[in-house]
Amino acid sequence: MLSLDLTRIKRRFVTKYVARLPISVRLAFGHCILMTVLLPLVGFGMYNLVKRDLLKSVDAALLASAESMRASKSSENLAVGLDQFLDNFLSGREVNAYARLVDLSGNVRSKSARDDVSLPITKLAMARAEQGLHTFETWNRQDKPPLRQLTMPVMVGGIFSGTLVQVGAPLDATWSTLREIRNVFFLAIPAILAVSILAGYIMARKSLAPVDGMRRAADRLSATDLSHRIEVPKVRDELYDLASTFNLMLSRLEDAFERQKRFNSDVSHELRTPLTAIRGETELALRRNRSPEEYRSALETIQRESVNMAATVEDLLLLARAETGGLPTTKAMVVTNDFLETVAGKAEQLGKTKQIEVKVVGTSAPSKFLAAENYLSLAIGNLLSNAVKHSPERGVVTLTCKKHGKDGLTFTVADQGEGIPQKLLEKIFDPFFRVDTARNRIAGGVGIGLSLARAMAKLHGGDVHAENNQGGGSQFHLTIVQALAT
Repeated sequence: MLSLDLTRIKRRFVTKYVARLPISVRLAFGHCILMTVLLPLVGFGMYNLVKRDLLKSVDAALLASAESMRASKSSENLAVGLDQFLDNFLSGREVNAYARLVDLSGNVRSKSARDDVSLPITKLAMARAEQGLHTFETWNRQDKPPLRQLTMPVMVGGIFSGTLVQVGAPLDATWSTLREIRNVFFLAIPAILAVSILAGYIMARKSLAPVDGMRRAADRLSATDLSHRIEVPKVRDELYDLASTFNLMLSRLEDAFERQKRFNSDVSHELRTPLTAIRGETELALRRNRSPEEYRSALETIQRESVNMAATVEDLLLLARAETGGLPTTKAMVVTNDFLETVAGKAEQLGKTKQIEVKVVGTSAPSKFLAAENYLSLAIGNLLSNAVKHSPERGVVTLTCKKHGKDGLTFTVADQGEGIPQKLLEKIFDPFFRVDTARNRIAGGVGIGLSLARAMAKLHGGDVHAENNQGGGSQFHLTIVQALAT
């Protein structure tokens, strides 16, 4: 229960206070916590490493002196030899090093002149001595530096003789060095911590500067001006990728807004034209009394323009529903040859006045495929209709179908027309876009057919792309996926 309360308090604190801080402050705060934990740990580790190395040097000296004592042949020369050894080892420094030779009863058989300590022989030292092993021990003293002592057994013929060599020295220099190290750490760690926190905050501010640039760029954006871009950092790091991605997103948004503006303008234009014609015919018919033939002609014009306007609106609604995913599709098995012949026959009727032949050639697709036949027929029909409109008189438009990938199909419509400028190969799929900038309506259509073809292809998981033939004319490739049984 207590742990749940602590967790709840922690979450409330983070939500109420920490989460409201700027990211740079939060990063500096987290860096502060990390350094507060890390620096003492590093200092503690370094302190113990230095302590271990200093004790190793003392232990090495004690071990060398003890082995020198054990190698002496007579105890009479032991003390003199040890005093001289200690003086040489300690380079004349005044320290209270000592050495002695004791038996198991604690009787001192020989000792150095500096031996003024009386320490017991511990059970651990006795047990290790019986195994022929030496023992290092540290003895703490009140108001004095500790003593470091080595107890080494004297062996005769590989057997413990019952005599122990003990060598020791106070750790004055070692403890003084360690005390200085501790003082340095106590002064240095807070200073390093303060500098690292300040440096961490400055680095966080500089590292997040591109993010602030993104914020300022976003503030300058509006529905009418999407031209601003973020300055990309020179270093190719994560913020470089973020800034590049943000700029690409702005480019796509700008392109989408431009397309939307053109679309709105084109819709207005396409609907204004038939409405203007209807209004003009109506006003002309009502200006004075007309003959029945003149009224009939006016009504036929009104009807024709109404039908065109209704077809445009229907196409726009269909396109909008397809692009937003609101168009229900029911797929069924379609007979390939029958389907191709049907759509080719309808297109050939459109090109009858120009004597254009539409034929199916080189079909290598399976006999049946799965698709929403009405929508796919509309897509390919629009491609064929576009090819017929841009083909010369007595030209030939071909339709082929072949397998694409594992379970897809590609329908290709090729014409012998004037082709498409390379830079416009993708723009032709925009609603109301025409290669003819004069917007000539003589050929019929309002420029939605290719947009509908692409939308219908995407309903089938595919797409449409165009390319120019080397010998003239263009090709449109419509691909659908998951059309074949696997």
